Amino acid sequence: MENNNINMIRMLDDTFINRETGEEVEDITIIIDGKFKQALNIFVDNLPGYSSYNEVISDIIFSVTQ
Repeated sequence: MENNNINMIRMLDDTFINRETGEEVEDITIIIDGKFKQALNIFVDNLPGYSSYNEVISDIIFSVTQ
Protein backbone atom coordinates (compact mmCIF):
# COMPACT_ATOMS: atom_id res chain seq x y z
CA MET A 1 0.00 0.00 0.00
CA GLU A 2 2.94 2.37 0.48
CA ASN A 3 2.94 5.40 -1.79
CA ASN A 4 5.47 7.98 -0.64
CA ASN A 5 4.14 10.79 -2.85
CA ILE A 6 0.77 11.29 -1.17
CA ASN A 7 -0.65 11.94 2.24
CA MET A 8 -3.19 9.29 3.05
CA ILE A 9 -5.29 8.71 6.10
CA ARG A 10 -8.28 6.43 5.80
CA MET A 11 -10.59 6.02 8.79
CA LEU A 12 -13.07 3.22 9.22
CA ASP A 13 -15.59 3.25 12.02
CA ASP A 14 -17.88 0.65 13.47
CA THR A 15 -20.01 0.03 16.53
CA PHE A 16 -19.72 -2.98 18.81
CA ILE A 17 -21.70 -4.19 21.80
CA ASN A 18 -19.77 -4.56 25.06
CA ARG A 19 -20.54 -8.14 26.15
CA GLU A 20 -20.34 -7.29 29.85
CA THR A 21 -22.43 -4.11 29.91
CA GLY A 22 -24.50 -4.33 26.73
CA GLU A 23 -23.36 -0.77 25.93
CA GLU A 24 -22.65 0.26 22.34
CA VAL A 25 -18.98 1.13 21.90
CA GLU A 26 -17.55 2.98 18.91
CA ASP A 27 -14.41 1.67 17.23
CA ILE A 28 -12.14 3.45 14.77
CA THR A 29 -9.42 1.98 12.57
CA ILE A 30 -6.90 4.40 11.08
CA ILE A 31 -4.94 3.40 7.97
CA ILE A 32 -1.95 5.61 7.14
CA ASP A 33 0.40 5.79 4.19
CA GLY A 34 2.64 8.15 2.25
CA LYS A 35 4.16 11.25 3.81
CA PHE A 36 2.17 10.94 7.02
CA LYS A 37 3.54 7.43 7.54
CA GLN A 38 7.07 8.73 6.86
CA ALA A 39 6.58 11.42 9.52
CA LEU A 40 5.39 8.85 12.06
CA ASN A 41 8.37 6.64 11.20
CA ILE A 42 10.68 9.48 12.28
CA PHE A 43 9.10 9.44 15.74
CA VAL A 44 9.10 5.64 16.05
CA ASP A 45 12.63 5.18 14.71
CA ASN A 46 14.37 8.08 16.43
CA LEU A 47 12.67 9.07 19.66
CA PRO A 48 12.94 7.04 22.85
CA GLY A 49 9.59 6.04 24.26
CA TYR A 50 7.94 5.49 20.89
CA SER A 51 7.78 1.98 19.50
CA SER A 52 4.50 2.12 17.56
CA TYR A 53 2.25 4.43 15.58
CA ASN A 54 -0.38 4.03 18.31
CA GLU A 55 1.88 5.69 20.88
CA VAL A 56 2.73 8.60 18.58
CA ILE A 57 -0.86 9.26 17.47
CA SER A 58 -2.12 8.96 21.05
CA ASP A 59 0.40 11.56 22.24
CA ILE A 60 -0.49 13.88 19.36
CA ILE A 61 -4.22 13.66 20.10
CA PHE A 62 -3.86 14.13 23.84
CA SER A 63 -1.36 17.00 23.55
CA VAL A 64 -3.80 18.90 21.33
CA THR A 65 -6.77 18.32 23.64
CA GLN A 66 -5.10 19.46 26.87
